[in-house]
Amino acid sequence: VGNVTMCYTNKQNIAKAKIFSRRDNPTPEILDQRAKMKGLVQLSRRLIPVIRKGFVGMGNGTTSNAFMKVNQAAVEVDEKHVATIVFDRLKMAEGLLYTPKVTVTYASESKMYSFEQEMLEEENGFALADDLVYAVLFESVLMRVKLISLRSRGENGNTSVGLPKNWEQANVKVYCFATSKNGKSISPSLYLAVE
Repeated sequence: VGNVTMCYTNKQNIAKAKIFSRRDNPTPEILDQRAKMKGLVQLSRRLIPVIRKGFVGMGNGTTSNAFMKVNQAAVEVDEKHVATIVFDRLKMAEGLLYTPKVTVTYASESKMYSFEQEMLEEENGFALADDLVYAVLFESVLMRVKLISLRSRGENGNTSVGLPKNWEQANVKVYCFATSKNGKSISPSLYLAVE
C-alpha cells in the first residue's frame, strides 16, 4: 500500500517502507564502505555453494553475513571509491578446526591440478582423522567456482582435477579448508600458491 511493503519472514510480519532517496552525508569513509559491501555482495552470490559449507555455525546470522564480516579485510578501496578484491586474503571458510596440509601443482600440458594431502594426527577435537578436506577453485574473471572433495584428514594421498572448460589457468585462485564429518565445525580456509 503506497510505499509500504508487507512481508512475512522468520515467523514475523514486517512492514518495510521503500527508500526513494538517501539522507545521509556521504563521507569518504561511507563511500569506501559502500564500495566494499557492493564488491563482497557480488562475490558472495557467485560463491554460495562454498559459503554454505564454509561458514556453518558462525554467529546467529546467515552464512552469507558471516562471509561478508570475515572478508572486510580482503577488499581494498582506492581514492575513487572503487573496490578491488585481494584474493590471497580472501577467506572461503572460518572456524576453530586446524587447517589441513595441502599443496597444489598444475600441469599445463594435461591441464590438471594435483592436490597432495599430508596426513595429520588427531589433536584434542581440533583435528580428527575423519574430518573432510575440500579444495576450492575460483576463476576470478569469469567469477565461477568449483568445490572439490579431497580425502579425509587422516589420509595421505593425491587427488587430480582437470581445469574446467573455458577457464583460464592464470585467473584461477585455489583455497582449501576442512570440516568435521557432520559439517558443523570448520577450519579457516588457506590460500594455496600453485606450483
